[in-house]
Amino acid sequence: MVKLFAMFRRIILKFRRKHDEAGGVKNLLLHTSLALMLTSGMSYFFGLLRDKIFAYRFGAGSVLDVYNASFTIPDLFLAVFVTGAILAAFVPIFTELDEKSLKKSNVYMNQILSYGVGVLVVASVLFAISLPWIVDFLVPGFDAEQKAQYILLTRMMLISPILFTISNTFGAVLISIRGFLWYGLAPVFYNIGIIFGVLVLVPNFGIAGLVCGTLIGVFLHILVRLIPTYKYGLRFRMNFSIDENLKETFRLMLPKMAQLAAWQLLLIWFVRLASDLPEGSVTIYSFSRNFQSVPVSLIGIAIALAAFSKLSHLAADGEMAEFKKVTTTKGFRIVVATGVSAIGLAIAAPYIIRLLLGGGAFDDTAVALTASMLMIYCISIPLESLMHLLARAHYALKNTLRPSLIHITSILVIVGSSQLLVAEIGVYAIPASFSIGLAVQVGLLVASLRGLISSKPKLFSRRD
Repeated sequence: MVKLFAMFRRIILKFRRKHDEAGGVKNLLLHTSLALMLTSGMSYFFGLLRDKIFAYRFGAGSVLDVYNASFTIPDLFLAVFVTGAILAAFVPIFTELDEKSLKKSNVYMNQILSYGVGVLVVASVLFAISLPWIVDFLVPGFDAEQKAQYILLTRMMLISPILFTISNTFGAVLISIRGFLWYGLAPVFYNIGIIFGVLVLVPNFGIAGLVCGTLIGVFLHILVRLIPTYKYGLRFRMNFSIDENLKETFRLMLPKMAQLAAWQLLLIWFVRLASDLPEGSVTIYSFSRNFQSVPVSLIGIAIALAAFSKLSHLAADGEMAEFKKVTTTKGFRIVVATGVSAIGLAIAAPYIIRLLLGGGAFDDTAVALTASMLMIYCISIPLESLMHLLARAHYALKNTLRPSLIHITSILVIVGSSQLLVAEIGVYAIPASFSIGLAVQVGLLVASLRGLISSKPKLFSRRD
């Protein structure tokens, strides 16, 4: 009883300290990592509900294999052409501009949106036309009917990266101004849209209803972020001008583009690998990856995103001692919290999968395979979580080349090890090789960041 009272007392004191640091309950819920953790929790609740509905209705079979595979190319386009600029360059540059002038930051946002949307429209149209000629390479294990469905769904899904470009740009603005609650609520509404598609649209439109529901979710994703961005004073107008800020964005995003392209190619490789295995392998891989990503997002990414804004300001001010301290403190917190979460998830995996996915078309065999795969995936949870913080620490220092090269190196390790392991352990080669590659990546990122901070401090002094 005494220990329980002491635990509650520590929780209350910690909340009070966070409350005082944030400047009140409103700021605590809107502008700290707590907002990201809470909204991530809401998003994953609806995500798990979505997966439960998927599993019960479709099982580990052809429909979800095709649906999950249809995301890979649209995600590749979004990552290569847009997300690289937003993740690697937008927040540090926007933060500097916004401190000087809202007008300048508004112009920069419009440039990123204009070029991002323009490039994706062209790329999506060209790929949609050429898809029938390359479908055999992308999903060689699918039969003729599955390939026809894959072409239809992928063409529909090519609308999503265009819309996500708008939403992710608004999201980067919210990260810069610490509007974390609105940033985090967007994925909640995205999952609600998908659930609506499964329950309401699929009975009337079949598998195409899944994609329609997904696109409704993307529109809601945009709306949640548009409103606070508009209230902040930013307005969208097409702007294809080129200035020094845009040139710096291109310089910073090129390495990140290569990194994200390699990451998306890795996901395509995993789908290709799974499509050659027994039916349902793509779905089991997707479900287990979704569960693995819960603690990564709730803890790792939430802390990393909240720290990114602060690290960007510290780097802009040249306060490298504090920069190192914040990175170390946040890194330790991520490793401890996600490590404990990974152990708990691995132990509870069979019960969680049976409870949340079991039943209906998702039989005992599918439950056992998904649980086993998730247990292996748990090894990667603290590694992937720490990777997000270390990469963003590099971006705050406006160095995208090193983390990008390191990331590509780790992906080559993952592809090579998965190819070697798949003959021996089948679909389990995916999570096993993923953990191996992330371990290599984290080690290299730590060494790189130490050298970057200690050997070149003059690079990070405040600009005049």
